[in-house]
Order: sequence, then structure tokens, then C-alpha cells
Amino acid sequence: MPQIRVGDFNIEYYVEGSGPPLLMISGFTAQASGWSEPFTQRLQQSFSTIRYSHRGTGTSDRLAGEITLRDLADDAAGLLTALGIEKAHVLGVSMGGMIAQELALNHPQRVQGLVLGCTACGGKHRVAAAPEVMELLTPQPGLSREEQVRRSWPAITTPEFLESHLDVMEERLRTSLINPTPIETAMRQMAAVQVFDSYERLPQIVTPTLILHGDCDVLVPVENALVLKNRIQGAEMHIFPVAGHLFIWEFPEESAGAVVEFLAKVPVSV
Repeated sequence: MPQIRVGDFNIEYYVEGSGPPLLMISGFTAQASGWSEPFTQRLQQSFSTIRYSHRGTGTSDRLAGEITLRDLADDAAGLLTALGIEKAHVLGVSMGGMIAQELALNHPQRVQGLVLGCTACGGKHRVAAAPEVMELLTPQPGLSREEQVRRSWPAITTPEFLESHLDVMEERLRTSLINPTPIETAMRQMAAVQVFDSYERLPQIVTPTLILHGDCDVLVPVENALVLKNRIQGAEMHIFPVAGHLFIWEFPEESAGAVVEFLAKVPVSV
């Protein structure tokens, strides 16, 4: 579990594969180990992928106070600096897609191509999940961590995938419990997500951008992808049919292929 100093924090990271650098920014409570292995293996055929754990997750240093998503975007830029990388492609999913937006807005010189997956602009312009979906994610008294995670699965994947790939979800659960994200990290990340709002700033993103989303995502409804596309000039969009929030797990080859195809078209600049 290699670490590198980024500002005042030690950050867990992994650089794998070969090709142009691709920084992978994970979502809510997730860590470097939380990516779909078939998805990352496909990407590593074309890129040097950089997976890392946000502070407060994985083996990265624990949180010392409140955070914002801009703080986490600054961490991402700092990680690139620490690794000696001037510019990289950036892929962010869910909360990681919000962090990727902040990175492109506040550190545009560091971002070559931008891929935003199953994410939103936040604020009053986001399309919220239904209350019953959010209730699935709300901790319930008396449930173990494992039981709570299993209870949340209908919010993040489709019934079809859950029925046919229960073993994949159980393996994902097992991996997440090796070094579980502390509750205080989850609470501070959630607070940061709730105040995030990029809507008015999205036209400032000049980086070539691809938006990926599943059309059956009930946690971050697909309408959020349309908001992003309409606000980011020249953005392209790819919607995966019969896919939920975990589309990179449900369709790893197709989603990785869309990333590779798009970023291959991004002009190289220095």
C-alpha cells in the first residue's frame, strides 16, 4: 500500500498500466480498492492509471476536520504534482465526478481530458433521487455494517445485475470491509456533497468532456447527465441502457471502451 505526501497528508495511491496518465477519482466513501477490476484492467491497456484513496479512506491519513469537495480536488492536483505529472486525463464517478468538476474548474491546466460518470452539478439544479431510494442508504439501528451495505444495493445497481451477479456484489462488499471507511469520513463527505454546486460555473470548463451515465440510475437519475451536457460546451454524452449507478461494474468492457475511445480523440497539449 504505497503512500505519498500531498500537502499535510499521506495519500494511498497506485500507478498501473502504460500510456498517458489517467487519474481515477472515486466516489462517496470509496477508496483505491473500490474500482471494478475488469474496468481498470481494460483502461490499463491504454493508460497509466492512478488510483488513490481520498484522505479519510483506505490507508490515507484520517480526516482532521471538515472538508469541501474543492479541498479534495486540491488533493488530486497535489497528488499529480507529487508524482511529477504536469497534466493527466481525469475520470471521476459519482462524488468523484463532482471532485473532477472542481479540478477542471480550479486547476484546468492539469486536466487533459475529462470523463464524468454518474454524477451531477449539485445545488438546486440537480435532479434528486426519490426519498425511498435515499432511505435505503440511511443507517438503520441494529443493522451490522454488512447488512446495511446489502440493504443499499437496490439504490446503486439494477435488479437484473443484482440477481445475476450477486457474487460480484458480495466480493465488492468483502473488499470494502478490509479497511472500512470510518463513519466520520462518510458524514463529512456527505456534508461536502450537500453544499456542492457547480451549475453556474460549468460553462467555464473548457476541457474536452465526456459524460457517462446509466439510464436506470435511481441514485443519481440520468437527467443529471443532460444538465451537465447542456452546461459544458462541446461535451459528449454516452448513456448505457439498462445500467444503474454502478455502470462500470455492470458493463466494464463497454464503459472502459467508451473512455478509451473518447480520450484517444483528445488533442495532446502541454
